[in-house]
Amino acid sequence: MLRHRDALEVTTRVTAPPARAVPGFERWVARSVPPDGDVLNIGGGCDRSGEPRRVRRRAGRLVVVDPSDQVEHNLTADERHHCTLEEFAAATDERFDLAFAVFVLEHVRDPASFTRAAARVLRPGGVLMALTVNQWHYFGLAGLVSTRTGMSEWVLSHVRDPESVADYHVPTEYRLNSTARVSRELERAGFSAVEYRMWDLPDMYRPYLPRPVRGLADVWHEAAYRLHAPQLMGHLTFKATRGTS
Repeated sequence: MLRHRDALEVTTRVTAPPARAVPGFERWVARSVPPDGDVLNIGGGCDRSGEPRRVRRRAGRLVVVDPSDQVEHNLTADERHHCTLEEFAAATDERFDLAFAVFVLEHVRDPASFTRAAARVLRPGGVLMALTVNQWHYFGLAGLVSTRTGMSEWVLSHVRDPESVADYHVPTEYRLNSTARVSRELERAGFSAVEYRMWDLPDMYRPYLPRPVRGLADVWHEAAYRLHAPQLMGHLTFKATRGTS
């Protein structure tokens, strides 16, 4: 589906889910990196999901920025910066060919500042890519409601092991994880086009559901693909191109 949003060209596709979410997304990122390109990993930290090896092999220089001090343990990056993207962008202008973020957008508190910072660090024609939870999937809606009501910490403590939560958890905001909001902020930040690839992977959400209703994940998955409905998919991925003028 192709449509225009004033200056932003928007393409939205429903795609088959990858076998594993993060490696599947990173394959798309790696294919998008120009040979020996300069790449920024936003929120990479120590990269608990495993270093994006395909991206590392393709990139000429890989830089990681993360407000967590875990970024200091990422030993495969060429540069590590312990700060937010906005702080990094304040001293960095048009340096990167591609920037990518894995499960970061759902934690962004100020979408406008984040997307402006992403545009600033990219060269004209550079690319921003991201993988996040789709706000309008049942999992995303539950996260949105629990965040807005101040119940997210309580809910998480009841559905996941406390030790694993302590190891990876970052508070959520759910302000930049719908196609409408992402498109609006990209357009304002000076991006010219965005391609969304929406998919659903039940194994990602099933562990968060109470045991009696875990079958919902598979029922929803089948219905979403039968209806070919992008907004029902569990995950939102995109590739946005910064304008050249």
